[in-house]
Amino acid sequence: MKLARLIAATALAGIALIGPSAAQDATTLTIISHRVHENVARGLGAGSGGGDIMGEWAQEHNVNLNWITADIDPLHDRLLRELTLPQGSIDVAFIINKYATPRLTRMLEPLDAYLADQPIEEADGIPAKLLSGLTLDGHVFGIPFRHATTGMHYNMANIEAAGLEGPPTSIEQVVEYARALTRKDEDGNQVYGLTVPAGSGPFAILSLFAGFGVELFDQDMNVTANSPEMIEALTTMRALFEEGVLPPNLATLSIDEVITLVQQGRTGLAFDPFARYGTFNSADAAKYPGQVLVAAIPAREGAEPAVVAMTEIWAMVIPANSPHKELAWDFVRTLSGPDATIRAAVNGNGPIHPSAYDDERVQQMLPYWQAEAEAIANAVMLPSHYDAAAETGQIFMEEFQSAVLGFKSPEDAAAAMQQRIEAQFD
Repeated sequence: MKLARLIAATALAGIALIGPSAAQDATTLTIISHRVHENVARGLGAGSGGGDIMGEWAQEHNVNLNWITADIDPLHDRLLRELTLPQGSIDVAFIINKYATPRLTRMLEPLDAYLADQPIEEADGIPAKLLSGLTLDGHVFGIPFRHATTGMHYNMANIEAAGLEGPPTSIEQVVEYARALTRKDEDGNQVYGLTVPAGSGPFAILSLFAGFGVELFDQDMNVTANSPEMIEALTTMRALFEEGVLPPNLATLSIDEVITLVQQGRTGLAFDPFARYGTFNSADAAKYPGQVLVAAIPAREGAEPAVVAMTEIWAMVIPANSPHKELAWDFVRTLSGPDATIRAAVNGNGPIHPSAYDDERVQQMLPYWQAEAEAIANAVMLPSHYDAAAETGQIFMEEFQSAVLGFKSPEDAAAAMQQRIEAQFD
């Protein structure tokens, strides 16, 4: 009898323990992203001072976060496969804008109704140019979360050695400085006036070319590659290459090689993302730690605005076949709010809201905050909302290399670029 009462009591105790949990089962929300997005959203990286933003949200909403992370190509491949299913298992995805072609975006949930009914706090702080780059057929399909914007890094030790003052403030001065900064250092090593990772794709080159006013497309998606600005930029780069201002392996120059040249003090100006600042000034690896500063890329003399910027954006999207769309939107709108934006920035994110740079915590973390805030406020994205976006980038690089290496005249290269890009839309 005692044993029966003990069994009954144990069973009741078990019901008391598991009953509330069973009655309030947590919903599992599945997110796919690069590892960095989970780190900055959850404060998982070393030195993350912003805390576990989405972990707090999940606890408040009784949600289990199932976070799947992968490198860039596998991430987008997995997402595409999931999007083709009648019902997928992904609720929120972080995508990079260059993969946001119609093939992918037409399988995403339009966000217009969510933005109207449950708006993001201070949504008007998101630069309109960035949001327009995440719009297809008049519908918003993604909310920008993280940016990687190219800046102009400049070595003050080399600038002072050349008798110059401060960074160049116009694209014309960039060319003048590049020539003046080209020299041999005290150890006989070649210092190149300008470096850009041309071997890693078109983005950094087009960022530099934006200073000349180059655009591959106008606002109506007309191809504008064969322009006076493009011919001037190609002509200038060819001259700098022939003069030895650019490294001889420019066509294949990788990001890692640019990092090495900057750390060795062997470049005057380097066009690379702002976030490269810490690497360029590494106390362990850099010849001139603390002397490689960064500014927004200057436009033409007298232009308004005085700076140009191109950026790559990671955006949060909701698959159309997500089983938890309302909850997914709450995740997105929470992580897009001003407080979460600042906390994620303190965790190492590139904040989309320019106002985030007004926060003291962000300013303490980023010595270059003013320059990056100015850049992101004026930044544009390379158009990607057409299926041949990757091919366009390849065409640009092929014709750029042909002009700079002397296989074609700048005029012929620009004309071929125009013709080949237009052919993709026939």
